[in-house]
Amino acid sequence: MANPPSKPPRGIKTPKETSGLLMTMIRALSATESNEHREIEKTALEREYKRCDQKLEELISMEHQNLARVMHLFTSVSSEINLSRERVQAAKQKLLACKTLLRCKRDELRKFYVESIEQHHMLTQLTQIEQIKEVPFQLNMLESKNQYLQCTKLLMDTLQISNNDLKNIDALNELRIELKHKKQALYNRLLDELMNHIYVISPQSAKSFRRTGSDGYNSSFGQSTRRSYKYIPQIASHKDILNENNETDINELDTEKFVPIAVECLAILFKLNDTIEKLKSTMQTQLVEIVEKTTKQISTTNQSKNSGEQLVTLVNGVILQFYSVVDAHQLFLCSLDKIVDQKLLANVNKYDLKYVWENIESIVQMFLSNYLDVNSHSDLIIKSTPIFSNIDLNVFFSKKKIQRPKQCLFKFSNAFESSSDILERPFTSITQTQTMICTSSSDNIIYIYEPLTMFIQQIEQSINMNTCTLSLWLNEYIRTVFLDRQHSKVATTVESITKQADAWHSITTPEQIQELIISRPLLSSTVSIWNNICQIKKLVITMPEYASHFLMIMVSISRSYKETCDNLFTSSIKSCDNTTKLVSYLWIQKHDLVDYLKQSHNWVRREYENKSKKSSVDELKRYTQEADKLFENLEGNDFKVTSVSDINQLRCLAHLLESMEWFGKKLNEISNPESKHYLVPKLNTSKTDNNNLPLSLVETLHQLGKDFLEISDNILLYLYLEVRAQSIYYLLPSFESAIGNTTEPKVLDLNQSVSSLHEAMLNAISNSKSQYIFEGLGEVMAKSLVNYTRNIETIDEIAIRKIIRDITMLKYNIAAMLGASQVTLEKTVHYYELLLCTPKEILEEILEKGAGFSEAEYLNLLQIVHRSNKNIEETTSLQNDLNRLSDILSQTKQTFLI
Repeated sequence: MANPPSKPPRGIKTPKETSGLLMTMIRALSATESNEHREIEKTALEREYKRCDQKLEELISMEHQNLARVMHLFTSVSSEINLSRERVQAAKQKLLACKTLLRCKRDELRKFYVESIEQHHMLTQLTQIEQIKEVPFQLNMLESKNQYLQCTKLLMDTLQISNNDLKNIDALNELRIELKHKKQALYNRLLDELMNHIYVISPQSAKSFRRTGSDGYNSSFGQSTRRSYKYIPQIASHKDILNENNETDINELDTEKFVPIAVECLAILFKLNDTIEKLKSTMQTQLVEIVEKTTKQISTTNQSKNSGEQLVTLVNGVILQFYSVVDAHQLFLCSLDKIVDQKLLANVNKYDLKYVWENIESIVQMFLSNYLDVNSHSDLIIKSTPIFSNIDLNVFFSKKKIQRPKQCLFKFSNAFESSSDILERPFTSITQTQTMICTSSSDNIIYIYEPLTMFIQQIEQSINMNTCTLSLWLNEYIRTVFLDRQHSKVATTVESITKQADAWHSITTPEQIQELIISRPLLSSTVSIWNNICQIKKLVITMPEYASHFLMIMVSISRSYKETCDNLFTSSIKSCDNTTKLVSYLWIQKHDLVDYLKQSHNWVRREYENKSKKSSVDELKRYTQEADKLFENLEGNDFKVTSVSDINQLRCLAHLLESMEWFGKKLNEISNPESKHYLVPKLNTSKTDNNNLPLSLVETLHQLGKDFLEISDNILLYLYLEVRAQSIYYLLPSFESAIGNTTEPKVLDLNQSVSSLHEAMLNAISNSKSQYIFEGLGEVMAKSLVNYTRNIETIDEIAIRKIIRDITMLKYNIAAMLGASQVTLEKTVHYYELLLCTPKEILEEILEKGAGFSEAEYLNLLQIVHRSNKNIEETTSLQNDLNRLSDILSQTKQTFLI
């Protein structure tokens, strides 16, 4: 079916046709002049009408159904219109009737209108009452879903309605009281949650210190491969969060979303000032609780670490948590500023981050005072503001007996109690559970100095101050307590080391020798002293600001130890009896002799010594000259040698020699700016370097290193002279050596003594120094043996042959020790063999082979032979032989060796 014709829009009318076809035809017919023409027009018109009728019939037949439907609709609409006209007419008549009636009863109608308004108001109040009755349930539901903002708005709107619109309804008094309690409870909950987020949940996010090895301490103290943590303010992110204000996504552990909502809720509750005052008054207690809980947790979970590592972990953990607390306070203050600006609030007693940092500084100061043992130094407690007026933190941080950790594992997430419990609990209850993870000691500052310094830098950067209170306190403590105790401790340690019974006999173990990378053992006391200096050196690196003080301690230790070692050496070489003089002690006191030996080409310290030790003519000449120099220094002195030095004492001196040399070199290394072991890297050329290290003290330390090397040189020279003094003791009985038989040198005893000394020196000192001590000893022995012949009155052939045999054994022993032939002792053997010859044989040998000895030695030899030969006329024969000797020597003009 085709669509029915649509009705044209109301207000649009079809314009009337003014010059239609009919009028055109009429005008055409009127204008015609003849009937014929009219007929033609009439015929044409009839034909057109027929054609139109036919077309109309065709259209009607085509649109019959639509036309029928339209006619039916037209009939229906026409009927409805008629009915509507009738009803409108009836309403009009009624309105006219009402108008007539209203005019008659206007006052009565006004009364009814007022009553209807009152009924409407009562109905509205009843609706509000019904809604208010459901508010407590709604509040509980919103609180359970942590939708604090909606809950607060609903509560405050309800209170406003009940106190304004419904204030005269006494039946709501009980509900009003309940809502007021709800308001207080909501405030308490918001405050508790706020403090819980600031002091519990936010610090709990700093979990890195709970992991093993997370304290960033990968090596010994002062060696910082430590993890660098830095406090970065979170202002920008906090402002973005404030703009979100989406409470549907809030999580009870999401501090960044909760704090802005809590601040807005507290502003709606008109409790901002109360909240701020509560935060300020409980800040110290909350910070103390963080310290206490962290201490308990670390003492329980880090049992495998030593006390120093545990303390570092504790300090790092507390500092990280304090950073989180500051972040939370900063978020609170940013939220507070935005709410104040939005709501145009006045008289809000705000605090700033500086106040938070001041509280944290004071807590850290009191917390560290117990670990650093400064309870007796109350003058060190420096306060910027009197923030501890309500509680006594000294009671909390007082020393307690270290509690043994429990075996059960401590869960950090469950360790914190609710903030409300902390607020309601008196402070004295906290003190009952106070624990310490290590013993109180001033040395603890060594472990925590670096993280504490970094913490101070962050505080000063945050509050834009050059020096904060904690920095002043730390500097005062180090200067007045730590440095004094460190110096006293080191002095006591050095004194105890040097005054032990075996301080100068105890040597390093093989394990220590391997660890120190040395070839010969050192005195344990020297290694202990050096270890103390190394500890002070570490402090120079750890606390560069106090490098000058530590360097003074190092200088004091070194100077005191040098004086002790110098006194030990002097007392060791002196005889107990002032009337008895040791030859070696006499020699070492002669400065000209000492200088001569040090300038000799044989001196082991000469830098250009790079030669192979061969018994060349020049070396033999130098050794002979040294022997002559030694004997020259014996003439004109009264010797009463009752004994020689004990070999154990000489071994002790040998260990002291190596120890002084090693210690002196170590001091030179740490005081040499070019050395990799220098105290601090890259020393400037100015009077002080970038670590406040004065060059004058460095130079003093370097000079002390030279002094120790000088002591080592003096000991080496003494050992060199003592070995030669042994020869005089055994080979020159004329010095009253208490050997018993003054007519025969104890060559075998000397041989045994030299062997023992050589073995002791090899085990105690380096090969080069041992070789220096024993090289040239054969020349001194030969000189002593030749000088011994002056005491022979008559020749005993058996005794002479025994001496020759003993000297030969001594020669082989010395040659084996030094790895070189002993030409001088070989000649000495020959000299004793000449004692068994006649004067004629002696003179003939000189003519045949040349002079092997000096004229005085030949004279002595001829005199002894003549005294022993009774068959020769002494006066005539001796004089003739002496004259002949003089002639022979003048003729040969040989150079006398030895």
